[in-house]
Amino acid sequence: MTDASRVGLALAYTCAQVLYPEGLSGTSVTERQVVLRRGWLLPSDLFTAQNIRNNVDFVTVTMAPRKMPEWTEPLGRPWRVQQKVVPTIGVVVENGTVEIVFSYTSAPAGVVAVWLDDMPHGGAPSAAYAVTAQDTPETVAAALADALSGGVANGATISVPGRILNGNAGGYGQSVRVTRRQAQLYRVSIWTADATARETLASVLDTALAELSWISTLDGQEAQLRFQSVEDVDTMQNEALYRRDYFYELVFDTLQVQWASEMLCGIGNLSGEEGLAASFGVLAPGDENQTVTAALDAMQAVVAAQAAASSYPGLGMDQFGTVVAA
Repeated sequence: MTDASRVGLALAYTCAQVLYPEGLSGTSVTERQVVLRRGWLLPSDLFTAQNIRNNVDFVTVTMAPRKMPEWTEPLGRPWRVQQKVVPTIGVVVENGTVEIVFSYTSAPAGVVAVWLDDMPHGGAPSAAYAVTAQDTPETVAAALADALSGGVANGATISVPGRILNGNAGGYGQSVRVTRRQAQLYRVSIWTADATARETLASVLDTALAELSWISTLDGQEAQLRFQSVEDVDTMQNEALYRRDYFYELVFDTLQVQWASEMLCGIGNLSGEEGLAASFGVLAPGDENQTVTAALDAMQAVVAAQAAASSYPGLGMDQFGTVVAA
């Protein structure tokens, strides 16, 4: 999921990649120090040792207040599956017991569910566990047996004495939908005490951004980049401060993202003769089985971090909004 602030940060990262083609550890295109910031100048940028008056240039990215056109999201806001994680674990059901098996050719991933298959009589009739990269078949079996009423783990095999146990394994899926589509105006400002440095920075940035129709956002999506206008702001020339503002419209989607495991077990009712109802299937794991929910939340955070890292490798932001080496 993204918002206007994080889209602005993506634009700041894009500017950093343009001005530091070899990374922040290299030299800038002007061979002067250039500080990229998502946000306005700080007092320290003007009055400390490392400031504009000591051959340090600044490029800031801020949101500009202007009425932007309305964009409509897809009718009905439909969900779509964006990606899937295939399970690398499985189960072997034999004689009322369930054995956990790993492929060992790739990192363990997936969800395992076990349930009593002979009409449960109270207690916890089912359990689910989200496998992590640190798990072994034995740890998964132990966790499931502990969450199951009467469950016993013998190595990688789970059983419930006197009962029939069944099981299944599945993967994950990521579903997304567009909840809002919007356009936001951003101001890219160049600040310098050297008028020639302003011309060089402006030329490089303007040329590079003019070639881009889309930039990557930090959630793995893209935002459409549209040039709007440019202006010089020289009201501070008496302080030897030169500024140029470029205005860009970015059109992007706010997404709702939801991770879920594949369906492993279910429950329902059948209507019989004379209004008699018969239930079938498996009761879902109770509220105490939070491992799957926790794993899905963690997976979403990891995927978001990986998306930002893959689009803008080596870049991060400090507490002041300055773009720094990650």
